[in-house]
Amino acid sequence: MKIKSIIQSLLFLAFILSFGFKLDNLSRFNITIQQNKNSQKANNGIGPIKEVKLGSIDKRLVEKGSDIFNDKCSACHDIDDVNLAPALRGVTKVLSPVFIMNYLMNTTEMQQKDPYVKSLMQQWKKVPVMKDQHLKKDEARAVLEFLRTKN
Repeated sequence: MKIKSIIQSLLFLAFILSFGFKLDNLSRFNITIQQNKNSQKANNGIGPIKEVKLGSIDKRLVEKGSDIFNDKCSACHDIDDVNLAPALRGVTKVLSPVFIMNYLMNTTEMQQKDPYVKSLMQQWKKVPVMKDQHLKKDEARAVLEFLRTKN
């Protein structure tokens, strides 16, 4: 598992360097997210999810979400460090659970139509566009539960 992560990290580092991208820009990206946190909690994004009921942390979902995150997200995202994409610690304090699930399930449409996502993409043109991971509702919910533990 560690070898896979190392290889993925090296490939993405080479990708970043080939575009002359500076990691400093991504740390500013995280600051932008923090500055917009109050206005984004009400944004539910675009997609099939209209409501998410949160209770106490479900450890089973956290484990499943961790596996999905490691398989599909960790090549670009880290929890604490800026990698190819922004660090995700505290993202559930910034974005609504509905928004997060809709973005995970409906990535392409939100990139095309959601004003917040479009503004971030415009601001950070050098950041590669997040690819649609084709997550199902239960998978997106598991990733959300995993992210809830990272506040």
